[in-house]
Amino acid sequence: MLAAMSDFPASPLTSIDLEHLNDAQRAAVTHPHGPLLVIAGPGSGKTRVITHRIAWLIEQGTPPWRILAVTFTNRAAREMRSRLESLIGTDDSDKVWLGTFHRICVRMLRSQGQEIGVPRNFVIFDSDDQMQVVRSALKDLQIDPKQYPPRALLSRISRAKSEGTSEQDFAASTGSYFDEIAGRVWARYTSQLNEAAALDFDDLLLKTLDLFEVDSVRRTYEERFDHVLVDEFQDTSTIQYQLARAWSAGSGNLTVVGDPDQSIYSWRSADIRNLNYFVRDHSDATEVQLNNNYRSTQQILDAANAVIDRASNRIKRRLVTDNHDGPLPRLHEAYSESDEAEYVSGYVERGLRDGSIRSGDAAVLYRTNAQSRAIEESLVQHGIPYRLVGATRFYDRREVRDLLAYLRLVRNPSDAVAFTRIANVPTRGIGARTLETLIDWAANHTRSPFQAAAAAAGIDSDALGGYLKPPDVSRRAAASLKEFVTLIEEARAQASREPLADVLRAILVKTRYREWLVRQSDTETEAESRWENVQELITVTENYAEIAPGAALDAFLEDVALVADVDDLPDGPPDAVTLITLHQAKGLEFPVVFMVGMEEYLLPHQLSMDDPNQLQEERRLCYVGMTRAMRELHLLYAFRRAFQGRSGHNPPSRFLADIPEELLQRHQRQQARVGEDVRPARNRTVRWDDFDSVDAEPVTAPSVGLKEGDEVSHEIFGDGVVLSLRAIGRDAEVTVRFADTGVKRLLASMANLTRA
Repeated sequence: MLAAMSDFPASPLTSIDLEHLNDAQRAAVTHPHGPLLVIAGPGSGKTRVITHRIAWLIEQGTPPWRILAVTFTNRAAREMRSRLESLIGTDDSDKVWLGTFHRICVRMLRSQGQEIGVPRNFVIFDSDDQMQVVRSALKDLQIDPKQYPPRALLSRISRAKSEGTSEQDFAASTGSYFDEIAGRVWARYTSQLNEAAALDFDDLLLKTLDLFEVDSVRRTYEERFDHVLVDEFQDTSTIQYQLARAWSAGSGNLTVVGDPDQSIYSWRSADIRNLNYFVRDHSDATEVQLNNNYRSTQQILDAANAVIDRASNRIKRRLVTDNHDGPLPRLHEAYSESDEAEYVSGYVERGLRDGSIRSGDAAVLYRTNAQSRAIEESLVQHGIPYRLVGATRFYDRREVRDLLAYLRLVRNPSDAVAFTRIANVPTRGIGARTLETLIDWAANHTRSPFQAAAAAAGIDSDALGGYLKPPDVSRRAAASLKEFVTLIEEARAQASREPLADVLRAILVKTRYREWLVRQSDTETEAESRWENVQELITVTENYAEIAPGAALDAFLEDVALVADVDDLPDGPPDAVTLITLHQAKGLEFPVVFMVGMEEYLLPHQLSMDDPNQLQEERRLCYVGMTRAMRELHLLYAFRRAFQGRSGHNPPSRFLADIPEELLQRHQRQQARVGEDVRPARNRTVRWDDFDSVDAEPVTAPSVGLKEGDEVSHEIFGDGVVLSLRAIGRDAEVTVRFADTGVKRLLASMANLTRA
């Protein structure tokens, strides 16, 4: 049973201004001690509550260094830190342990990870590095990557780690042949990470949890933290919840802030059940609900409430606001994805012209990245600037990753992934055959590829141990390897005594990287653009000038490894239309929001159709998208959509049918252009039932080249047999029984099924 606020003594007066908080916010901020659950709806001021609570606790006498606050993105952490500074000043705010789960774990592992065998100088492998290691493992194990896609294997391994399953337990309980392959790859993957003294993102959490099994470490942190606060609690995984409990075990003062209606990351191993587990594990917890919205109009909230109210097993709550001045959400039926994009561009263009919209006011939200193409083309035609979130990140650009690999190898010569990437970049006569020789020699003699290179160049006799024969490479390759090894060793020495930016500049000069960049680029413009990225990286490294040499390199590489997509967004308002997926938009807000692709098989996504839990998450995703809108909300669907090389008809999303007609204003598409084969625009409420029988007769679907009984293969689900097909316009819904993953219903145009 959750305790009532009256069960605790009244709080002493504080000089922190609480007058501008509503009653629920004030109750959460001034909760004196014990576990606290804050259910915070979209736009209800949860960041304000967390920062004010931290400030209030400090003013009540809690030292700032005894407070741990955890959130999910660096962007959110920066915002929280900034607000704290305005409340309590820089000195105290800097002492609070505040950051993402991964950053907090890195801090603990750097300090005490050696207690469990984690080297102090470990490197962090990002998703691209992890993929390279999996590909290498597949090669070592002679497993076909086409039959067992590296991304699917990495996802399976990551999911097992996030659920707390050990490598040994996974190998002993594999339920399918795919899992058996994943177990074998996992073993080789772990071995390669250990050889490189590296941890992946999952390891950062798991190793920290292991660290708390050490009595002395556990006691240290039990005595250190008086209060632990966790933001976005509905997005925590099993391991993250265990960490939060471990960190707060000494004090019992655990505050969690979340919203079950916004749980949309199960594919990242987020477990919505953690909210229930928290109540189970903390029977004396106090619950506070924040239902006052300060972002959207009531018209937008009413429509969003109508969608989320249909969620199963949901405790009914309604967002309310004092802002009743705004238009109803607008529902628009487009003919095609191009017509849909034209509606967005035309509306923004008119708003820019009459001053009702600034370009930075608008955001286009979609379920899949591929949907951005038509929007981009239309915005370009209208001359409207835009920014595409989720495009190639700065730190993922080829030239930036090259230079990061140099710095990583300087930091850790055992980093095999970094070595492989830049041993012949710029080209220096170290070909693929030489690289393969070095890697094989290193694997056979328990050495790193860099040690193999040094041995082949005749530089490092220690790598041979006085008895090993060096790798057999050509005289020219040996000379090139000597040049490369010398370059890295000189950079290592320089990094211990000079600023990081100077180390990077020296590498650029010695490798003649700019000249090579020009040769590699197709045009002068491309070369200049790529060199500008290099210059920007130097600018970033200059921000570490005040950190001692050596430590600066550690800090820089750690920061880069922990950057996420949304962290690349500027903190201020944009000066362009934002194009972003629904998942990436969580935590953001925009005056004008266009949600495009509101159709079955897109939202909800086709991969969720056979899983009731996934369908519920798609509903929550729709709710999250709608509640990003502050002033205007536009809901769009297309009568016909070309996608992944095919064109077909998808019914309007079932979520649209949940919104009563009186809560929407309908904007009908214009008369089709001459020659287009279209059905008449519908002048009635969109109902899922209206489309349940459209073109639903059983077919052989010759347009998709499949028939019942066909053996097919899917990139993620593996091999299966077609059970049935039914036509949907010129497309088909295909029901397949997969050997490893069971029965799935897929849209043929989007599934990329191939005959097995």
